[in-house]
Amino acid sequence: MSFLPIDLLQRPPKVLAILVHLLDCEETTPSDLMRDLNLATKTYYAAIRRLIELGLVFEREGRTFPKSIFVALTPKGRDVAKHLLPLSDVLEGTLIGLRSELETLEGKVRTEEENARMVEILLSLMDMEFTAGEWDDAESHAKRAFDVASALADSAGMANSLKLLGTIHHRKGMDQEAKKEISDSLDIFMRIDDLGGASEAHYLLGGIRENRGDLEGALKEFEKSVEFAKSSRDDVLTARANLGIGRVFAKRGGYKESLSKFEESVETFEKLDEVEELPRAYTSAGASSFYIDVDDSLGWHEKCIELSRRIGDVIMLGYGLSNAAGCHIKKGDAGKALGLLEEASEIFDVVDQKDMIVGVNIQRGGAYRQEERWAQSETHLFQAVVMARKHGLKYELADALLNFGFMNADRGQKQDAKRQLTEALEIFEALDNRPKASKAREGLKNISR
Repeated sequence: MSFLPIDLLQRPPKVLAILVHLLDCEETTPSDLMRDLNLATKTYYAAIRRLIELGLVFEREGRTFPKSIFVALTPKGRDVAKHLLPLSDVLEGTLIGLRSELETLEGKVRTEEENARMVEILLSLMDMEFTAGEWDDAESHAKRAFDVASALADSAGMANSLKLLGTIHHRKGMDQEAKKEISDSLDIFMRIDDLGGASEAHYLLGGIRENRGDLEGALKEFEKSVEFAKSSRDDVLTARANLGIGRVFAKRGGYKESLSKFEESVETFEKLDEVEELPRAYTSAGASSFYIDVDDSLGWHEKCIELSRRIGDVIMLGYGLSNAAGCHIKKGDAGKALGLLEEASEIFDVVDQKDMIVGVNIQRGGAYRQEERWAQSETHLFQAVVMARKHGLKYELADALLNFGFMNADRGQKQDAKRQLTEALEIFEALDNRPKASKAREGLKNISR
């Protein structure tokens, strides 16, 4: 049998479960497979695409009307499944196996070694669940990992648990909790001289400041992240921290400067085959390219979408879809944009990603504005403004107000447009985003004519 690294079968979730299940049947339909394994539609399609890409599964169209799609193992897939079957319980936890082992450990009096193993399992589960967007499970396991690591006086386990818990809370918009947890993890990383962990903590703290519109503070955190990453000789962490610096440059309007940073990170991740880091780098490059060449921008976002689907990173898939929709709006294809935004919206609603829920509403408002469907445009832009205010997302608030102002100007509601563009201008000036501030000024000038 050709060697197939196990890590290729760990993500997206359920890849191994589908492979082993298909060993017992000649072929089956997607609906039957989803029913038999209790799979969500998105989980199924992410997994089946990965298996087809690996050459382990194929799809065929039925010959009779109404035509159905059938799924089956290739000869290579059958060979791989036979070899993996004896290990399937362990490998599928990859989720199931790890959860089963965790349940066993929870139900007994544990030795110190078993408690240490429990921390390992909980951290592994957190990582997989976070990537799959299962944030409630990830949060629960993060808290449990911290408790067990604390009882063991396991500083590394405590720091990593706090870092991951802070990451989850940041994604949920709970930035006060996130800031404390990540700061506490940084203190521990520094105490145990874990420079890589310190780099990651500074990067996350930079993300929190960035969301709050404190771009100067964010830049300092990202620069600290680069400093620690270089001290630990970790090229991946260095490239990741440079993504943060690039985002700050972009939010200040330095799109060419930011694109250079993003391309540098892409080159590092591609050279090291860091596929899990690449989707964020691709869509970041696309976001800056948007202001330079929309076709190049769309190409970057499509690379993000393709890779995110392949590795099962639902969060970055949502970013890619939303950003690609922006390109289609700019190119005048509102219909195509709305289709992508529908899928992105489903993802961000499930994982409760506040900044991107705002972003999707802004994009939807823009698409409907292009079609002069004023009521729908107003609904989505109003939702974007309300959520951005509620969660303190300054850049997103300014962007929502800018788009709202342009929409109201288009439909002749000049007073509302003036109020919204004026507030957007004030925020963009405070954020030192000159291109966006200039756009708001131009909008106000046009209203006054």
